[in-house]
Amino acid sequence: MVKLLKRRLEKKDRKKDKKFGIKGDTDHLKPFRLSEIVEDNITRLKNSMNNTFDIKSREFQIGGTKYQAAILYIADLVNEEMIMSHLLKPLILQSTAVIDSDTEVNFQSVKDSMLSIGSVQEAETFDEIVLAVMSGDTFLCIQGYAKGLIVNTRELNGKPFAVPTVEPSVKGPQEAFVETLKINLGLIRKRIRDPNLMLEEYKIGRRSKSESVLVYIKGIADPDIVEDLRKRLSSVDLDMGQSAFQIGTLVTDRPDSIFPQVQITERPDKLVVSLSEGRVAVLTDGSPNAILVPVTLPILMQSPDDYCESWLVSSLIRISRYVGLFLSSLFPAIYIAITSYNPGMLPTRLVLSIASTRTGVPFSAFIEALLMEAVLELLQEASIRLPKAVGQTVSIVGGLVIGQSAVQAGIVSPIMVIVISVTAVTSFAIPDYSLGLASRILRVPFMIFATTLGSFGIAIGMLLLLTYLSSLKNFGIRYLSPITPYRFQDWKDTVIRAPFKDLKKRPEFLNPEDTERSHSRKKEKEIS
Repeated sequence: MVKLLKRRLEKKDRKKDKKFGIKGDTDHLKPFRLSEIVEDNITRLKNSMNNTFDIKSREFQIGGTKYQAAILYIADLVNEEMIMSHLLKPLILQSTAVIDSDTEVNFQSVKDSMLSIGSVQEAETFDEIVLAVMSGDTFLCIQGYAKGLIVNTRELNGKPFAVPTVEPSVKGPQEAFVETLKINLGLIRKRIRDPNLMLEEYKIGRRSKSESVLVYIKGIADPDIVEDLRKRLSSVDLDMGQSAFQIGTLVTDRPDSIFPQVQITERPDKLVVSLSEGRVAVLTDGSPNAILVPVTLPILMQSPDDYCESWLVSSLIRISRYVGLFLSSLFPAIYIAITSYNPGMLPTRLVLSIASTRTGVPFSAFIEALLMEAVLELLQEASIRLPKAVGQTVSIVGGLVIGQSAVQAGIVSPIMVIVISVTAVTSFAIPDYSLGLASRILRVPFMIFATTLGSFGIAIGMLLLLTYLSSLKNFGIRYLSPITPYRFQDWKDTVIRAPFKDLKKRPEFLNPEDTERSHSRKKEKEIS
């Protein structure tokens, strides 16, 4: 309670600062200019970018003399071979031409004749240097000059990246994480050129010493969540840290839950949007996925394609996903309850039609559904294990052949094949794979409730499920947020997706430090 009150007071202070024209965290860079001391410049620049572990610097002597210089760059964004061959090598080994007789280095000669790189620009202020370094350039400063050089050392050919397979997108970016941590961090850095992007390194695994990185945006993410995750990562005790998901299960509140307690993503664009909302990510070397926390059920129902269409189309598609989640979990149970206990809920002709199709079937509706559900699960698992070229063919053809053969043999009814087929199709509408697995597991308990108590049993099962979901917490955040506890502001991007002009605030249930996504023109005029 004390922490919550303290955070609210701090937010009020920040709002007052904005109202009266007091600068924010990054605005302090603008009046700062370079000094003539190399060490001072490098230290101040590192502090301006929060001195994350991937910010590299090297001090050296020009031409092996006493003339000092230094470079600064972000390792995830640059071509280090280019830095060595076109920047460091000429200055260290071939720099006699730029050393004047009056015992100082000729700055202009360094710029014009020593650097065999396409783009070299002078810079004097911290803001332009920080932006350039965050974009993949290298900064060079020389002792005795209150200015430096911004050298283009970006990865020109691009780094290898994968194509999303688990989270495909129709209109969104077609980039996915790979097994190399440095490339993955570069994909994030490329999208967020903010000095407040924090990267904290951890070594996990007593034997593997796997490199993991905690990623968040300082000034947006809730400090309590960040600190909590820091403690959990530091306390992870593993022999071999192999994957992000393995680490994620060890830092969650309820690792035994069938519902995903961390969100797994292979998409850098999805991770970047999540960071901008106030969430925290963990990446691990050797794993092509990242984990995101905290996670809630409505977050798992969102897709990157929701933000590539108009708000009306996206809202309708998102609603259809919730319908798909409901049918994927309950449709077989509803069929069992209606045919076994409550046939009066359907029109008479439909009831007679269903009864006629079940003539000669030796099993009850529950056993019939259970058999078909087992076959469906085996087909889905087989399609994953088989090579991609034949996996889809086996699942489709296998389903058709087995279903038709089972009907002709009188083992199952045609209506049951339809029910299971609809259930399978609706499960594919769930955007998160782990949540789809949870819905598949839920079918069997609901089928048991339906075969024992009918529709009343389904109602009891739903009540128990909602009670369980309401009790779940993820890093202090309710699993059903913002559905419950109810927050009107956050509903604009939950079941529906409001127009972008109305999404001016970050999700309140994530407790972000900076709640504003964008400021209206009226507010900007008031601040100015």
